[in-house]
Amino acid sequence: MRTRRNLIIVIGHGLRSDALGDGETWPLRTPNFEKLLTRGLRTVATSASVADDGALVSLLTGLHARQHGHVHPTPTTPVVEGWPAQLAAAGYHLVGVGRTLAIQPHLHQSVTVDELESIDSRQCQYLAQMNRKGLLSSIAQQRKQRLRYGPFEPDRLALEPEDDVDGFIAAESARLLEEMPDDKPWALIVLFTGPGSDLPPPMFYDQVVEPCEVDANFIPADLSVLNAQAELDYPRSLLQRLDRRRIAQIRSDYLGRVSLIDYGMGRIMSALQQRQDASRTWMIATSDRGCLLGEQGLVGHRSFLTPAVEVPVLIVPPTPPKLKMTDDLISTIDVAATVAALAGCDMPTAVTGRSLLPLIAGEPMDQPSQAVLCEFGSRLLLETDRHKLIFDVDRRKALGLYDLLNDPDELHDILTTPLGRNLLDALRWRLGETLMPLRAG
Repeated sequence: MRTRRNLIIVIGHGLRSDALGDGETWPLRTPNFEKLLTRGLRTVATSASVADDGALVSLLTGLHARQHGHVHPTPTTPVVEGWPAQLAAAGYHLVGVGRTLAIQPHLHQSVTVDELESIDSRQCQYLAQMNRKGLLSSIAQQRKQRLRYGPFEPDRLALEPEDDVDGFIAAESARLLEEMPDDKPWALIVLFTGPGSDLPPPMFYDQVVEPCEVDANFIPADLSVLNAQAELDYPRSLLQRLDRRRIAQIRSDYLGRVSLIDYGMGRIMSALQQRQDASRTWMIATSDRGCLLGEQGLVGHRSFLTPAVEVPVLIVPPTPPKLKMTDDLISTIDVAATVAALAGCDMPTAVTGRSLLPLIAGEPMDQPSQAVLCEFGSRLLLETDRHKLIFDVDRRKALGLYDLLNDPDELHDILTTPLGRNLLDALRWRLGETLMPLRAG
């Protein structure tokens, strides 16, 4: 009987694909992510949903948002089955750290961090520890400020990195990794709260990137144009007060949190190297959705602009794969199918995601994707290798069409142009073909 793989699955929240240092988009290095890039496959996935918590549900279940139904923000975290339940049923020892409420019933051990709206230390192990340190009242006040102002006017605390929620998650993940069993396969699932958490970074990460280094390319939002294609995550008044200085500070805070999570990845990698079974352990790092940092004047995530939709996917086997990069059309639902394949589990028939393991072996995908879907509210995105088509599914009306080759910043809607009208019929057929397997499932 062959030895089964151990798994470390790291899931960020709002980690956009270009935030990693290899993209060279921002003046930020992410050395630990980049170290993984040299040993694994790097790709970019389109999130199946950009709605919280629908984006995470898609990542955990392999179901498109149209199938699981979580296309609107939800007041409570839904409990899901998905690949965590499959791994538990297959005999894996499952340990979760961070935002584990959605998979709590399937875990054998967990360090649970409640949603950031909570200030109840009785059900959140992070807040309980901060209470013991005498920091709970300060953190509660910071979270109240976050609910009121988002990332625009954060309450900055002089926290040590391990007293920040994501620093705590990284430290606990490294600790529990050392305690994993040697006599059965195991999976460590790490769910960070950021970097798109709207929290400012802790000490030593609050000036990793100076605001003056990231204050370019800001234009105020034209809400009359964007309203049809985006749902505002923050009040209009806050967005209308955005200027070059404010957006530079928001970007600096976000990149500081990216750096904090990169440091956490280094701690997890170091703990893995101390284990005897490191040679049969695979790592996957990804995110549920991306995050906007002033693109077209917007901050938030409920939009189909590329930074909100595209997330990194890193698959790192114990030995370097034959293929290091791919530009295949990938969706976050493919991550779920890949995790299941690594554990030797079969996905339910309703799941249309595909395992990415053939790419690791340098082989083509069995069913190359011609298009991917993303959804939130009543809006649906069909993305091909060249075009983005946005629909209102309630009104059955096309809202926008963009040529990603000639207009990568998505500034020019060609829907009503002669070219756009010619493309629309063909893309409608492509949308129907892409939706059909979801109905069959």
